[in-house]
Amino acid sequence: MPPGSQMVVADASVLIALAKTGRIGLLRELYGEVAVGPRVKEEMIEGGREIQAPEVSVIEAAFQGKWMREVAPDASERRLSRRILTGSRLHEGEAEAIALASSRKLMVLLDDKEARIVAQAMAVEFMGTAGILLEAFLHRALDFGALEAALEDLSRVIWLSPGVVTEILRRARGARG
Repeated sequence: MPPGSQMVVADASVLIALAKTGRIGLLRELYGEVAVGPRVKEEMIEGGREIQAPEVSVIEAAFQGKWMREVAPDASERRLSRRILTGSRLHEGEAEAIALASSRKLMVLLDDKEARIVAQAMAVEFMGTAGILLEAFLHRALDFGALEAALEDLSRVIWLSPGVVTEILRRARGARG
């Protein structure tokens, strides 16, 4: 699917990591629109303000630019979110993001391991922050040097296993031909 043509649902961790590394705009370039549930928005904006996180202004700008938008879960999505919460150790934002993505047949952006397991069990397509950087490279939004720098920056913000970094770079080299 060409970049910018499919909305995605995002959990806070991915958005915060991309904001902290100055690369949140890649989401707009790749997917066009990013949907977040009320819990995720609250976690990023209000939670970020409480700790005086500098990236809050970057996230607010994405909402003001209207490419990131809050979507309210309907009754069935709220029920699904509650079921996910009772059957897992996920936070409300993660459960809400997976429920929204499942119901609306959209990809969900998540980094949490248990959240990925839940999404996979529910047959919800998902991608993490490192995968987004690879997608950006594959769609020519990043060159190879910028991909390496982005992975290095990301590893300062979230824990990335060396195996994940190696695999991302291997795939990127293979795609360069």
